[in-house]
Amino acid sequence: MSSSTYSHKARVGRSFDRAHATYARFASVQAEAARACAAKVEPGHYPSILEIGAGCGVLTHSAARRFSHERYVAVDIAPRMLEGIDTGLLTAPELLVADGEELGFDPGTFDLLLSSSTMQWYADPTRSIPENLGLLRAGGSFSLSAFVRGSLYELAEASAATGFGSMLRMWGPEFYVQLMESMPDIRFQWEVCEHVVVFPDVHSFLRAHQATGATASAQKSPARPKAYRDFIRYYESRFSVPGGIRATSQVLHLWGGKL
Repeated sequence: MSSSTYSHKARVGRSFDRAHATYARFASVQAEAARACAAKVEPGHYPSILEIGAGCGVLTHSAARRFSHERYVAVDIAPRMLEGIDTGLLTAPELLVADGEELGFDPGTFDLLLSSSTMQWYADPTRSIPENLGLLRAGGSFSLSAFVRGSLYELAEASAATGFGSMLRMWGPEFYVQLMESMPDIRFQWEVCEHVVVFPDVHSFLRAHQATGATASAQKSPARPKAYRDFIRYYESRFSVPGGIRATSQVLHLWGGKL
């Protein structure tokens, strides 16, 4: 891992650690994506389950009610987020602080792989996602979701125009679809879901965005009062709707199985 990648991953971990107490309250889109992620897989018994990017357990909760199991491994890069997982419905839970791109499990270890709102943070998805799917046994199932290009385009446009803040660069859905198509032992389906949330004002949106921990963009610019004021004015002039201002997210779902 390069020093720049390590630095970025460290920022991601710190951002989500700081959000451990507020994530569940403010991450409404992430919660919808997690529930949809679990619903893509047929309910039933999956002896060994791996969840990458478990956070405080939004997807874990849905999975525990939908899938019986003998082992549940929940991995996250932010240790304080894992502390929020309710393990009461899990059998043999293992909560591991680890980077989803640097897991040490043997190939063919798990029967079900779950991951929601995580893989957009991967530094090398071309390598890491096939490696993650390689952890499935033949006949195993998976369901993944990731934010893709077009998410928070309002924020990205206002930031670029005013110099306030920055946005994580995201891949388009076609990148992930083509990557999955390159794996001959994987069969999958996919869809993109749009989520629009209306906030009372720009300040409320920024506060909620920070409270989810999703603020560790690759580049940071110093916060300047004028740039912030310009950002507010620009956002309001371009993206006001009845009831406030909008924030749009695009979530890609990929689900299927390993031959």
